Amino acid sequence: MGEVKSIYRTGAENGAVFGIYLTVLSIMFMYGFDSVLFMYLSMAMFLGIPGVVYFYMRKYHVSLHGISQFSALWMLGILIFLFGSLICGVVTYVWMQYIEPTFIYDQVQMAIKLYETVPGENARMLTDILKQAVENHMLPSAIDIVIEMIMLTTFVGSIISMILSAVVRMKRV
Repeated sequence: MGEVKSIYRTGAENGAVFGIYLTVLSIMFMYGFDSVLFMYLSMAMFLGIPGVVYFYMRKYHVSLHGISQFSALWMLGILIFLFGSLICGVVTYVWMQYIEPTFIYDQVQMAIKLYETVPGENARMLTDILKQAVENHMLPSAIDIVIEMIMLTTFVGSIISMILSAVVRMKRV
């Protein structure tokens, strides 16, 4: 019988690979504003996230001969999302800060142009708010967006992991 790794070590190792997956997804999404192909690929990768995490959780469950607890699998999923989002966050920060420093500004300008073509009072109000945010230098920085991204990914990952934990335990080993 092989050595059983700590759940934290397993989460970190799987999270490192998952971080590469999330990084590729993030870069494809950011370039997806210029390429429809990248946008479709990023959407496909986004939809594949539960499958990737399920694979790692199932592998861990099988390595324990099917006796892992629901809470352990849930923690594993949370750790995979946490470590993966940290790796993706570092790469995304470097990309937004140094490679494409006007990305946030460009996206806001694109949104302003889009909402200027939409009829209605709500679209006009949103356009005014976005213009004021640009004029008053109130756009979020790269680190602000990355911190929010990490927090959101970990929170949503926790919910996905809870569901996947139940699914993993339903299948016999």
